[in-house]
Amino acid sequence: TDSGDGEAKLPFSWQGVTLHAVGASALRVRFTPVHGDEVALQIADATGAPVASVAGLALRGVSRDQLSTAQDATRDALFRVDWPELRTADAGGPVADDWMLLGAGSQAFADLAALRGVAAEGGTVPATLVVPCAAGEPVSDVADSAHAAAHRALDLVQEWLGDERFGDSRLVFLTRGAVAALPGEDVADLAHAVLWGLVRSAQSENPGRFGLIDVDGEIDADTVAAALATAESQLAVRGGALRVPRLSAAVAGDDTVRALDPQGTVLVTGASGELGGLFARHLVTEYGVRDLLLVSRRGGDAPGAVELTAELVELGASVSWAACDVADRDALAAVLDAAPVLSAVVHTAGVLDDGVVGSLTAERLSAVLRPKVDAAWNLHELTQGMDLSAFVLFSSAAGVFGGAGQANYAAANVFLDALAAHRRSRGLAATSLAWGLWDGGMGGDLGETDRGRIHRGGITALSPETGLALFDAAQRTTEPLLVPLPLDMPALRLQARGGMLPDLLRGLVRVPARRAAAHGAAVGASALRERVAGLAENERFAAVLDVVRGEVAGVLGHGSVDEVPADRAFK
Repeated sequence: TDSGDGEAKLPFSWQGVTLHAVGASALRVRFTPVHGDEVALQIADATGAPVASVAGLALRGVSRDQLSTAQDATRDALFRVDWPELRTADAGGPVADDWMLLGAGSQAFADLAALRGVAAEGGTVPATLVVPCAAGEPVSDVADSAHAAAHRALDLVQEWLGDERFGDSRLVFLTRGAVAALPGEDVADLAHAVLWGLVRSAQSENPGRFGLIDVDGEIDADTVAAALATAESQLAVRGGALRVPRLSAAVAGDDTVRALDPQGTVLVTGASGELGGLFARHLVTEYGVRDLLLVSRRGGDAPGAVELTAELVELGASVSWAACDVADRDALAAVLDAAPVLSAVVHTAGVLDDGVVGSLTAERLSAVLRPKVDAAWNLHELTQGMDLSAFVLFSSAAGVFGGAGQANYAAANVFLDALAAHRRSRGLAATSLAWGLWDGGMGGDLGETDRGRIHRGGITALSPETGLALFDAAQRTTEPLLVPLPLDMPALRLQARGGMLPDLLRGLVRVPARRAAAHGAAVGASALRERVAGLAENERFAAVLDVVRGEVAGVLGHGSVDEVPADRAFK
């Protein structure tokens, strides 16, 4: 912080600081122990040029209790998704004209095979191909339609990525009523909501190759062209205005008022899982629930079920187990018919089967959709006649952000988010919680390198205590979709300065002018060119290779450039 007289006041002791240059976009820091808790630092940019040296830096430990308390556990951790109107200044360049539709009709390619034929004959592939995905006739089974829509989208994405002749073009999926972009808006096309999760992941894995647009009426060529001209990868058109998704802080109400009513029976699915058990206990200890119906595939025979039951009974609850696949409509109907009147539903069930979008199969896609899409739709339909105080769906931030390597999981969870909006628009209780990474649960198998990469991206893992506090805060809002995701705001500000901040977070962190980021990149590129130009011919390749390996090691979280062999394929 600046004291006003130009002197920097820092929360630790610096000695012998020498600043050589500014504007470096990437830094390498060498730490050398001096004495006690002090270290010396030598800081260079990616080209090896010195940036700063620090003769002594004294460090001190900070406990978790000092960093956070129960009172601020939800600060920078509970968000909603807004869709603000895109300002004219941010809208991009002129209206795009090099685009065509994929499908039947004039000025359109019937399919990618037709486009491939044109390219084979020397024809030009348009810069953008738009795929209309609006719902047709009313469907009798929403879950089956969602599976079919996801399979079609996966086939198209894989075919698009598999042909290098399309490598300089973008494929944009155009839906109608598949997202809720306005407060209280219905999601009329639930089946195609899954596309938004699947394609978001494809975007994360293949930047610049895919786009998403949702409209509120018939396809208007001028509006689509204006949307394509923006720099945004996801847009919704409402009343002719272009809107973009942005996270914003969610505000919880009075702590004494919670939506979930402890009277009656509360149904918890996936109850034998780590999160299911955690929240079953929380419902009893914090909400006063006395009647629990716990559901899992193996019911009371599941590992840990006996111990969980004993613990809940000791806390004063009555516990019933049901062995049921919630995605099986008939089996779930039988369980509900035999159960007392429900007062709330908490759906935690889900499975993972990660893999980049090109490696997924229809079977792997449906296996992950089923415990989310089919189960949630069954719960929705079979409880509509009940007066539920809460209908909580455990979703994932992978669907909101588009988790790389999780296209199937993202698709499944966006359906939950859409279903919550659909229910809310009809006056039914619903909250979809798009959780971030948990310390345990499905994120428990991640290695330190993966965790480090995620944390450098500004995302902090959820501890059980924080997760429970965020669940409670969510019960004090009326939002259909909430994102419980602890964010490291200083890390996000660093991303913003480097021009690496995801568009979804641009509403939370002030983004510097693009010209400043471009200037920093130009300085680094110029320094690298000068350094390489000054080397002998036989030294230049090794120098550039070292820079590339250093960048890759830094992004992937490796401790040394030696962990990135020069002959390893870049994938």
